[in-house]
Amino acid sequence: MYGALIVEDQVSPDVDHDITAIIDDWRLQQDGQFVDDFSNQHDMGHEGRLGNFARAIFTHKTVQQGDRIRLRLINAATARVFPLRLDGLKGKVVALDGMALDAPSKLSQVTLAPAQRVDVIADVVDVPQIVFSSRQGDYFLGEIAVDGYNSTRQPSKIGALPQPNLSKPDLNTPHRLTLDMQGGAMGGRHYGTDIWAFNDVSGLPPKPFAVFRSGETAKISLVNSTAFPHGIHLHGQHFFELDDDGLLGVFRDTTLVDAGQSRDIACVFDNPGRWLLHCHMLGHQAAGMRTWIEVV
Repeated sequence: MYGALIVEDQVSPDVDHDITAIIDDWRLQQDGQFVDDFSNQHDMGHEGRLGNFARAIFTHKTVQQGDRIRLRLINAATARVFPLRLDGLKGKVVALDGMALDAPSKLSQVTLAPAQRVDVIADVVDVPQIVFSSRQGDYFLGEIAVDGYNSTRQPSKIGALPQPNLSKPDLNTPHRLTLDMQGGAMGGRHYGTDIWAFNDVSGLPPKPFAVFRSGETAKISLVNSTAFPHGIHLHGQHFFELDDDGLLGVFRDTTLVDAGQSRDIACVFDNPGRWLLHCHMLGHQAAGMRTWIEVV
């Protein structure tokens, strides 16, 4: 049994296997060698460096039908957003970006931007497979072989994981900021010095985007004024996504903002230091889409 494993400060519930799946893509030649065009300006100005080959790499090779597993999905790609379908499993989503949900949510299609993580607790009902739902159709990423049947596991409800000790943000905070994503192909003009910019500044500025006293709350509007999606990642802190009514949603450290859309987040800045705030499509970051905050 793997019920006592601790990963990202969470203890697994009663599961038979604790399995990690690293999902990534690569740009390969016919002979399997990397295509050496890592500074391709076209990639940097568009979606990023997308591979032509993708796989899910599992830490376990086999399970039994009837097993209950905790499956931790990690998008390690530099640019690709993965809409995923999990076949052969019946269960719930229990955590996002290492933080337990208040209540497990329905397991349907899971979308992962670069750096995002999703934890699923599920029962094995068939061969577990991860399928990438691409514009060209379903793309098989990988599977775990089924060998035998677990006759001792009894059906039971999937409950919530132990909750993190959170400081709830003050939604009436006077700190209201806007981070405007600008540039790229088919994007509007900006006053930055590179392909991409935040608030008309490309690259790390000498002064931080904002300075907070430890424990302060800020609401930040993430505005995507570009033609491409961006996975915005904040180092050192987690934040709440706010729903359309301005209420607290899920708690995570990376949020996906689609082209032409915006998303509000609320964060209690309680981890002192200087922290990077950037697009995790890493070509976008390298070409200007990065800044920093300071917590004192």
